[in-house]
Amino acid sequence: MTRTANYVVAYEATDRGNDAIELGVALARLTGAELRICLVLPHSTVAPSRLRASGSDFEALLEQQGLEWLVGAAARVPAGIVATTHLIWADAVSDGLLRAVTEFDSDRIVVGASRHGIRGRYTIGSVANALLHASPVPVALAPHGYLAPAQLSRITCAIGTRPGWSTLLDSLLAFTAGLTVDVRFLTLVEVDSRRTQHGESTPALEAARTAESTAHLESVLEYFTTRAPAPGTITTEVAVGENVESAVEAIEWRAEEVAFVGSSRLAQPTTIFLGITAHRMLNALPVPLIVVPTGASARLAR
Repeated sequence: MTRTANYVVAYEATDRGNDAIELGVALARLTGAELRICLVLPHSTVAPSRLRASGSDFEALLEQQGLEWLVGAAARVPAGIVATTHLIWADAVSDGLLRAVTEFDSDRIVVGASRHGIRGRYTIGSVANALLHASPVPVALAPHGYLAPAQLSRITCAIGTRPGWSTLLDSLLAFTAGLTVDVRFLTLVEVDSRRTQHGESTPALEAARTAESTAHLESVLEYFTTRAPAPGTITTEVAVGENVESAVEAIEWRAEEVAFVGSSRLAQPTTIFLGITAHRMLNALPVPLIVVPTGASARLAR
């Protein structure tokens, strides 16, 4: 029997929760995965004083409200996508979501940006930050105000030259298996004219780093194309800027696109730790970002 992938969607009755649903819908349309929409409520034995209720009565009221919120969440999922709703009690939202991943044998967690972010950009909230330090499965981050396109058409894999990049490609291979979607491999070259080293001119340093990145992308392309049929058009691109943010802003991004990055080398095996480059990418990235755990045993699924 073929296993159907599923994604835990971190829901709350806010714009951030709606952003997460929109990204879950976009990914489900592409892969055929099911959605597990999870609302995590805190354990509480003390009711707010204005309610004049016992702890148990307060939890009952909170549960009723949570179930109503989940009805509204389910209504946001278009026809044709299988989605279930789940109310979870936990001491911390991230703990409840990670428990749901285990319970549902899920393939990734989908979470929205902080409610304080600029539209189309990211501000990492406490829940997303906790997941990015502890999740054993990929975490998909939705920018503020995200709306699911009719169909995702391209995946951009931002990949560096340091060891460990094959884990990210293995995850991408698993994600794109059987799909018709374009793939772009991207490296970012940071050349700050104010901080060139050893007396090199900025053009010379830029040319050297671009050549190094281009050669690396040829190895990446060979690794990817020899392990799976081409899922669509495959391209490579080197983005150059005075910093990571300007390099990201210098290239074209589709509205119907998601980006892939790997974890920092500081991450423990099969967990995520978002490195400084990925953090800086988020300051300029206008599309959803999927962060893949480090380590050869990281889960390779949609």
